[in-house]
Amino acid sequence: MGGLGLISVLPPATLLGAALLIGVFASLLWLERPHKWMLLLTLLATVVSLHALPAVIEAEPRFATAWQHLGFMEYIDRTGSAVPDLDARWSWPGFFAAATFVAKACGVTDMTEVIRWWPLAMQLLYLAPMFLLTRSMRASWRARWTGLWIFVLSGWVGQDYFSPQGFTYLLYLAFVAILLVWFRAPRVLWTKRRPGELEVEPTDRRQRAVLLLVLIGLFAATVPAHQLTPFVMLGVLAVLVLVGRSELRGLPILFAVLVAVWVSFLAEPYWSGHFDELFGGLGGVGGNVSSSVSGRIQGGSSAHKLVLYARVLLAGSVMAFACWGWWRRRDAKYRERSLLVLTFVPFLGFGMQSYGGEMALRVFMFALPGAALLAGLALFPRTGITAKERDRDRVSLAPLAALLAGLILMGGFLVARWGNEPFERIRPGEVAAMDYVYAHDDPTVRLLWMSNDTVDNVTPAMPWGTRDMEKVQYVPTLAPVDPVLVSSLVKALKDAGPNSYLMINRSQVVYLQMDVGYSKTWETRLIRNLDDRQELTKVLVNDDVTMYALRKQPSGEVPKAEPGPIGPQITWTPWSVVGGLAAVALVLLLGAREIVRVAVRPGVRQLRWLQSSFWFSLPLLAVLLASILQRFLTMA
Repeated sequence: MGGLGLISVLPPATLLGAALLIGVFASLLWLERPHKWMLLLTLLATVVSLHALPAVIEAEPRFATAWQHLGFMEYIDRTGSAVPDLDARWSWPGFFAAATFVAKACGVTDMTEVIRWWPLAMQLLYLAPMFLLTRSMRASWRARWTGLWIFVLSGWVGQDYFSPQGFTYLLYLAFVAILLVWFRAPRVLWTKRRPGELEVEPTDRRQRAVLLLVLIGLFAATVPAHQLTPFVMLGVLAVLVLVGRSELRGLPILFAVLVAVWVSFLAEPYWSGHFDELFGGLGGVGGNVSSSVSGRIQGGSSAHKLVLYARVLLAGSVMAFACWGWWRRRDAKYRERSLLVLTFVPFLGFGMQSYGGEMALRVFMFALPGAALLAGLALFPRTGITAKERDRDRVSLAPLAALLAGLILMGGFLVARWGNEPFERIRPGEVAAMDYVYAHDDPTVRLLWMSNDTVDNVTPAMPWGTRDMEKVQYVPTLAPVDPVLVSSLVKALKDAGPNSYLMINRSQVVYLQMDVGYSKTWETRLIRNLDDRQELTKVLVNDDVTMYALRKQPSGEVPKAEPGPIGPQITWTPWSVVGGLAAVALVLLLGAREIVRVAVRPGVRQLRWLQSSFWFSLPLLAVLLASILQRFLTMA
């Protein structure tokens, strides 16, 4: 496999098949009427062909972090608790707890096949809320199907692996779809420009109340599961209310209270020790953008830079295409607000933090649903409800433009998504090496691995953390650029203490070569120089891993595992107790207020209750805010 990843080893017939899928879908857009089953079959075939590649051809499930997330489940299953001191993600354990419960209920003991097929399953599930979202569009069938198609061809971000982000993204799509289909402001002004959304789907008040409970449930499920997704949900809802595209005017306050309570109380172990990491990036838009875009394209091989540039160009092209869609709709006498909100509100994330240099990827991922549908409108801006419009769409060059765009997006997908596969895939020898580590981790073990930056680059390219996360300490160790200088590695192994190992694994070496610029012969020369050191002995060697230990173990006892106190860890002060009680009362009051407003026919009595409840909630909100401020000031 070369520097471009999977595309360098795929046979020509496979690439021809990818182009054939694009040709089939584009040809269906030329027909007079929609052949829905053919369109759906082609769309599903495209998803399966793009996202099932590594699941079919690679020996082990891919992506190191997916294996680490299995370790979270193993710890919950073994201990029944979460330990925030072990990892920051334990402050948001909702996804891991739910996944553990479902796995136990279904009798699943080996999750490796689950994580193998999880990305494909997620991508297929994403289509359901996307189909629902298109029901809110005042557009032709060609525009809707093209928007879905562009969404599929642009899903190269790679956050669909077994993770809280991949799952909560599904909840996000369902959230915005329900919001735009059933809870837009019902009053539509027919002026010179017609609204780009259809009228609200007809429902009775009982159905609307149930749908509102579903919305609240979707948001509440994301709050304890992921750090970023609830803020994007809240931002989209708040802006839709501000621009008059949602009637749920009180819901943003309720959701803001839920997020604030979780972050300030239940996620205390994270922010109390990482205050600068959580809030240090606020307002630093330029720094967050540069660290997420240009900061990731530094050093490394030319082929790897091509992969990174392809990602930037693809994201920029889709966003430019979306802006063109808005402009063409404007020329066609339509005004788009809802899709603009979905597309551009996620960019506010650049004002929060860099998110470990991944904020640009997350911004594009959350902006993609709106951007893809706007891109479909760029090709087919009219509604297609009249015979004249249908004929213009059919005989226009738009299907040909869709064909060219599809070919570019398909080729770009194969490079952008699978270009990092040389180091993101998991090799069988690395799994065997980690099994050896777990077999020797009693009471604890320290595993030293090669990193070019021991401060910021602390995620190894190997199937780490799958078991015994409190027993195995993964120590990033500076990889010498000159493989002759191995004395620092020997010293690091001695400093690590007894029962410590040094691992040289193929995936991490490929990462150092592609992303950092280490030489092609670096691994061979490093191992040869390590073999010459009399203090070291090889404890495991296979095709993918060489692992060393000291011949003579350092003196002293092996430290015992100290995972720390179980969570949640909340420091209760008098102010915190008062704020917690105010938060409970506020959530109940605001939730009941929204349900009553949606479910009960408006009358004098109901209006008085709604107005009085609003004024009563203000003192509770002030008490909660004061309590949160006191906590941040005293415990930061």
